[in-house]
Amino acid sequence: MLDIQHLANSPNSDTQIFNGNSPSTGSSWQVWNKPRGKSMAFIFGMGAGGAGGAGAIGANSTAAGGGGGGSGGQTNLVIPLAMLPDSLYVSVGLGGTGAGIATYISISPSTTANYVLLVANGGSAGGNASGATAGAAGTAAGIATVGNMPLGWNFAAALAGQAGIIGGATILGGNLTLPVTGLLTNGGTGGGGLPAAAAAGTAGGSYTVPAGGGFPPQQGGTGSAAATTPPGSGSNGWMGINNLIYSYGGTGGGSTHGSATGAGLVQSSGGNGANAGSGGGGSGGALTGSVAGTPGRGGPGMAIIICW
Repeated sequence: MLDIQHLANSPNSDTQIFNGNSPSTGSSWQVWNKPRGKSMAFIFGMGAGGAGGAGAIGANSTAAGGGGGGSGGQTNLVIPLAMLPDSLYVSVGLGGTGAGIATYISISPSTTANYVLLVANGGSAGGNASGATAGAAGTAAGIATVGNMPLGWNFAAALAGQAGIIGGATILGGNLTLPVTGLLTNGGTGGGGLPAAAAAGTAGGSYTVPAGGGFPPQQGGTGSAAATTPPGSGSNGWMGINNLIYSYGGTGGGSTHGSATGAGLVQSSGGNGANAGSGGGGSGGALTGSVAGTPGRGGPGMAIIICW
């Protein structure tokens, strides 16, 4: 849950936050009522992130990692309240085990374009690995267009999401670089691939963060260092910078050891994406006989309306 204490909420402003509530597009709506005594609104929407993909379980060098899920798209607008009706309807996409769900803000509880003030699309799920073929990267959420949010387009700034990244075949999952488009969320990273016999497991993908220390690292799950040691699961996404609405995705899980046995026969899970809109991590590749893990869930979307 987002801590809103540091968002504008003085006696001269009104802040309302809407978290994920729709398991399918436009299936559930919350109502926003125009506050009295205000003249302008900033409206922010983020679509839900896609889930990570499943790593394969199989023989040495033929059990690749699952792909990372794509992040949701982001749309915001600034508009005079005089140009809005007294109520708006808000449907915020939930994250989950598949593709992310879009977030809508409309003048009626409908996703038909004629009614839509704002839309932020959901990201796609990462691909499942198949044998030695790594799970594909989940595609980024598409950018909103005038055709699907005509009522708000003249006031809007819209961004596409960030794609996830492919899992590892027999090597570590791909690392993901933080976006520099203005997007405030990230895709998920891929799971590590199963190596040859007797080799240590490979790591899930991490985030490549800029120098300077402001963005904390986000590591993938560790590969098994010994045959009887289970691999590390991916880390769950989080809002790593205080008071900044900036979400990390889940990272990929590590693979089992190439000669896993006993307690080491456990497939890692991918990390879950954070609220708002980040992708889930892929699960790691694992040797035959391993107990299956789960891919990371996509992070739910979000909508924020601030009036002053």
